[in-house]
Amino acid sequence: MAWQVVAVTHSGQQPQALEEESGGEPTTLSNSFEVVKATTTWRAAMPYKPMVDGPQIATVVGPAGEEIYCDEFGRVKLQFPWDRYGASDDQSSCWVRVSQGWAGGQYGLIAIPRIGHEVVVSFLEGDPDQPIITGRTFHATNLSPYPLPTHRTRTTLRSKTHKGQGFNELSFEDATDNEEIFIHAQKNMAIRVLNSKDERVDYNRTTSIGHDEELVIANNRKVTVEGNQDHKITGHNLTLTEGDHGIQVKGDLAQKVSGVFSVDSNGDLTLQSGNKLTLRVGGSFIVIHAGGVDIKGPAINLNSGGSPGDLAVPADPAILKAAAAQGAMFVAHCPKEDKA
Repeated sequence: MAWQVVAVTHSGQQPQALEEESGGEPTTLSNSFEVVKATTTWRAAMPYKPMVDGPQIATVVGPAGEEIYCDEFGRVKLQFPWDRYGASDDQSSCWVRVSQGWAGGQYGLIAIPRIGHEVVVSFLEGDPDQPIITGRTFHATNLSPYPLPTHRTRTTLRSKTHKGQGFNELSFEDATDNEEIFIHAQKNMAIRVLNSKDERVDYNRTTSIGHDEELVIANNRKVTVEGNQDHKITGHNLTLTEGDHGIQVKGDLAQKVSGVFSVDSNGDLTLQSGNKLTLRVGGSFIVIHAGGVDIKGPAINLNSGGSPGDLAVPADPAILKAAAAQGAMFVAHCPKEDKA
């Protein structure tokens, strides 16, 4: 009868090679075989692939001098604590996928783990060849954005400037009676609204701008102030209206000018009063009322003496500065600008 060998086991002993005394035992070598009939179809059992039980902790690594290291799919390199041969660089592992909170075709939420971050690594179906980062953890080296448990009521989304010390942040404070949404932009902030934007502030609103502000409105603008409105301008004020300009005051209107007050009209100029109109300079005055015209002064000159004076039209601040340099009347440098 013919047989088919399916397994061979070799065993041997050489007591003389041991440091302790051998006891005179000889060197031996033996073999054992497992066979099946040659007519039997036999296939060796498939070896089982190793399985990984549960998630593991790893550290994100990369080449020296880098802070964020990833490929076009957002995958990163890892160093596992049990890996004694890895150098904690870009050769420590294969590219490992990162689970994100929301992932779609060119939309979603993405935050790339940075070098030095501690992550939680799971393995799909326990397969060691399919690692995926499913979580991230703070620890004694990588602390949370705000000290805990002092700020346990604050939910924070904070980034860090690449190779810098700045940060961008969006945080939510939920402490009772101190609820707040905080936004911090380390440099620029851009908001784009393709249609309408509505804002409602039920109490106070304060805006502070450290430099310039420019407002461009392509159509109409309407401002309604149901209480008082104060304007203070420490420099120049220039208003240009290319169409008609109307002002309606239902109460009193008072204007005080420390320098020259000029009105220039290329057309008619009308001053109309329902009661009386008074022009006063020192002790001289002209009063126009429904009963007539009263004129009083130390001397009244008709068609003789005096000068009408020159009109001063408001100019652009750059024009004013140039005029001041030439010694123009009633124009001087702005002290604040000189100090800049």
